[in-house]
Amino acid sequence: MEILTIVLAGLLGIGSSGGIILDRLAQGKISSQVISVEQQAVRIDNQPNYDAALGKLARIRIASRGIRIKPGIRIASLDLETDPLAVKLAKIKLSNIDRLRESLAAPAAGAVKVVLTQKDLNQALQSTEIQAQLQNTLNRLIAGKAGSTNISYQLSDVQLELRPQNRLQISFKLSRPRPNLTLKSSSIGTSEAKNPSRELAISLRLTLKVIDGEKVRLLDPQGTVNGRPMSSRLLNGFATGISDRLNLNTLSADGILARILQLEINEDNLQLISFVRLETKMP
Repeated sequence: MEILTIVLAGLLGIGSSGGIILDRLAQGKISSQVISVEQQAVRIDNQPNYDAALGKLARIRIASRGIRIKPGIRIASLDLETDPLAVKLAKIKLSNIDRLRESLAAPAAGAVKVVLTQKDLNQALQSTEIQAQLQNTLNRLIAGKAGSTNISYQLSDVQLELRPQNRLQISFKLSRPRPNLTLKSSSIGTSEAKNPSRELAISLRLTLKVIDGEKVRLLDPQGTVNGRPMSSRLLNGFATGISDRLNLNTLSADGILARILQLEINEDNLQLISFVRLETKMP
């Protein structure tokens, strides 16, 4: 969703001229919204061309490869094709989603295909921002299941392995500090405080399934803790907790309609094709 917003925001800045000039302006504007793009092709179809000066674009097609939107986060490829767009050129504001919606003269819609490789996904999992998000999600899940915020685990060494037929394996470690222990040294008569942690090595195998284009469910969960099988009750609770958060209907509050048209996972990459519609908003 974020990368689609970035692309649309860049396109809304295009206000005049046509043909190749429009294409080059579009490429320059989009590139200014991301850290880097390895390859990019933009085509804008407009008949007549002067409609662009009125804020009307018939169709925009973008093919980008090697997109870096934040440090450590890379998208292998992104292909976007829009429906006709109409914007208020004199009132364009791109600071956030609400301002973007206020800039639209009519709802904006399009289809987007995103491809993420296993290497890029694992690199993203090591980024500070995503690690913080994962840690916060873990804390909420544990607090909800345990009924207490006093129980905490530190998440580390997260690794993702993609498998055929929409399956994936996630491996990670959880560590929880033990209470401070004071050990007395018989040789020198001093005390030494130690705080060893309890570490759990966890491996989870899941199948992803799209429900009605709007929800993603985690099915057939299997897992081990330190090499021992996990209970089905614990696994199902984990899968349900995550699945409840994977609902695109939560975007409707921001005027966004999103539907997953296709989700395909194989050994090399994850491919997602979706439809997105952004509603207008009065200032």
